[in-house]
Amino acid sequence: MAAARKRTRIELLDIAKAITIFLVIVGHTTSNTDTIMYRRVLYAFHMPLFFFLAGMSTKPKPVHGLAGYRTFLKKNILALVVPFVVWGLVYAPFSFSNFSYLFYASWAALGKMGTLTSLWYLSAFFVARIIVQLIISVLDGFGMSDKNLAYGLIALPMFAIGLLLPYLEQGYPWCLDVAFVATGIILLGMALRRTLLVFAVQTEMVLIASFVASLALLILGTVARGDACDLVLMCGAQYGNLFWFFVNSASGTMVVLTGSMLLCRLAHEGANPFSLASVSFIGMHTMGIFLLHKPMLQEVLMPFCSSWIPGPQLLAAIVASIFALILSMGLCVVIEHYIPELLGQFPVFPTGLLSQRKKKGDEKAAKEEAAS
Repeated sequence: MAAARKRTRIELLDIAKAITIFLVIVGHTTSNTDTIMYRRVLYAFHMPLFFFLAGMSTKPKPVHGLAGYRTFLKKNILALVVPFVVWGLVYAPFSFSNFSYLFYASWAALGKMGTLTSLWYLSAFFVARIIVQLIISVLDGFGMSDKNLAYGLIALPMFAIGLLLPYLEQGYPWCLDVAFVATGIILLGMALRRTLLVFAVQTEMVLIASFVASLALLILGTVARGDACDLVLMCGAQYGNLFWFFVNSASGTMVVLTGSMLLCRLAHEGANPFSLASVSFIGMHTMGIFLLHKPMLQEVLMPFCSSWIPGPQLLAAIVASIFALILSMGLCVVIEHYIPELLGQFPVFPTGLLSQRKKKGDEKAAKEEAAS
């Protein structure tokens, strides 16, 4: 029973991540300057949701000692910094001056570089992970019994730091200001993980009521506000009205989470059970989809779909986003098979296997030397 529950919980997070990456794709169907309503609604919560899910997926493990932090940094550099640098250079026209923009790593700098501006997420997430890990390790040293409460409380000063730092038009190096806000959101995800996973087993009526209430609150904070609804650009530390930023982030997050809970319930306990394996598969590959979808979506798919789909732009955006999701998922699978390092996936060999490979390599070198 415990094993089954663990699988369900992992599936729940993967479903939520799959929904979130699709919302990100839909939001990218227009340029950064467009403020059409569906884009304002999506941008009101989809990036905070991404960071919140990262927090729910985090297993707090303290790191102590120089060796421990060296391993931690190596792991995160390979997973986040390497894809950031590689794809930053892939999407940009070559220029030596672009290296300064790349290693400044703010959203504005990436825009000046002419590369994929969405890469700001990787730089901000990298810094946020370091801050979160330091907090985890410090709290472990105090031996606190209720760390979840501590995570929730520490989120508040993280928000304060990120929101009170003076605004810089060029952004802070490695999105430092945004990283503090992201840290607060990740900490909240860690603090509420247990509560939300327990909530997932509530009755269908409770989940439906929560979904409807969250959706109503999100509509109140976005659509009902009309032109007063700011376009939130977390990438550039532009949050608009802070009260509505937090309300919309929370309500949008709950819409996706409760929707995912209901979907999992229908799949496993409905009158006609069905598999969510394909959706979970998308949720497990959000990094690759995130890196691959935007150019083909904006340069090819959206213009093509807009030319033959009449009516509201949202309809063309959804169709183009579906195609972009399928194509980027296919490319992601190919890259993972042949060059997984491009997506921050580096093979980890057991120590024994590494020593065996080294020994075989030494023997091969010795034979080649003797033959010569």
